[in-house]
Amino acid sequence: LLATGSNARGQLGIGSRDDAHTFTPCVFDGHGPQIPPNTLRIIGLASGANHTVVLLQFQDGEVQLWGAGDGSKGQLGPECTVQTTEDSMLVFRPLTPPLSELFQKKGLPYKCRLVAAAWETSYIVFSCPGKSDILVSMGGNDFGALGVGVNPNTSNNPRIINLATVLGDKADATRPSIISVKSIHAGPRHVVTELHVHLTDETSSGRVLVGWGASRHGQLGQKTRTPCIDRPIMIPVDIESDPLRSYALGNEHTVILHQSNRISALGSNRKGQLEGLSNLEIYVQEIGCTWNGTYMHGREGSQNILFATGSNTKGQLGKSAVGMDAIGAVELPARPAMDIIKFACGSEHVLVLTTQPEDKGNGVPNYVWGWGWNEHGNLGLGVLEDIPRPTQLWPRDSSASVGKVVVDVWAACGTSWLAVS
Repeated sequence: LLATGSNARGQLGIGSRDDAHTFTPCVFDGHGPQIPPNTLRIIGLASGANHTVVLLQFQDGEVQLWGAGDGSKGQLGPECTVQTTEDSMLVFRPLTPPLSELFQKKGLPYKCRLVAAAWETSYIVFSCPGKSDILVSMGGNDFGALGVGVNPNTSNNPRIINLATVLGDKADATRPSIISVKSIHAGPRHVVTELHVHLTDETSSGRVLVGWGASRHGQLGQKTRTPCIDRPIMIPVDIESDPLRSYALGNEHTVILHQSNRISALGSNRKGQLEGLSNLEIYVQEIGCTWNGTYMHGREGSQNILFATGSNTKGQLGKSAVGMDAIGAVELPARPAMDIIKFACGSEHVLVLTTQPEDKGNGVPNYVWGWGWNEHGNLGLGVLEDIPRPTQLWPRDSSASVGKVVVDVWAACGTSWLAVS
């Protein structure tokens, strides 16, 4: 796992508090600058303002939660107090999953399955065969981020978010039901999760979007006079008759891509981040958000296209012209038949992982491109100037990238991450 960018509280897990301006190996306690042996894959990585959580799956099926950075608000769990955070969380260390002792006592084989992170809050989804998923929040509660009310107990203990109460008639009170958290995404100040309700006779009772957090701009589907909604509410977007394909959160907006190719846009459009979303005439595969922009990966025939709209003050739209701009295609390099494997949106920068069809399975390294805000060196190029057009970040012309294939990418608050094999 390699990281670059903002590192004021050690959130990169590289062993220091200095920003990294090039992709630098993350240090895992007891294993040095490499992922623990027998790790099969990184299930998820989520990073907030100054903390990071990582889910590792091992070859024997075990799943471990690791963390680095600031844990002073409890965002890395109650064990990471202010004292231990300052001295010991500059590298990734295994975290004791919340509720693990309770699960063991009751003989319930719950495992961490999903992670997400808001500004100073972490979210963990636990799953167990035949049981409802459990969603736990831990950390700061600004803008109701914990999802349990604005005045919870002041201790740093993790909290279980009550998802059942928001479902109403979606959960059949006359028959036992199982709530499944299909996905969860967090912006800096609000959170959205997709829930599926299954009756125990294996029929599906419904699927809904639920959210909480900052809401003044309508990013949760309704504008509010108060700054936030501090407990989960149903987001009034129909994903029952028109299921979602993808959704993403910015700072003050939420976008939902439906199977029909329709895009539901919620929240602020002050930066043009919702501009032109209803007029796209191409098939959109996935949608993503920076804090003040929206990005759509689509195809026209065999050609991959990435469209962007919103603020371009830091070159984050990937176009030549700087400033707020209408929706348009990112100026990706004209490599023949480039396939986009994944794109990842940070605060105001973007990473794209690509390959070429003829290279698949031939041991040829995938390419990583990046652009946008780069004040902390978060594009890993060794410079601090913003990068207005897509630039190759990997492989680099150095021995550090020889023989290493990038298999996944993530981007967060002034940080970027590569998983290499």
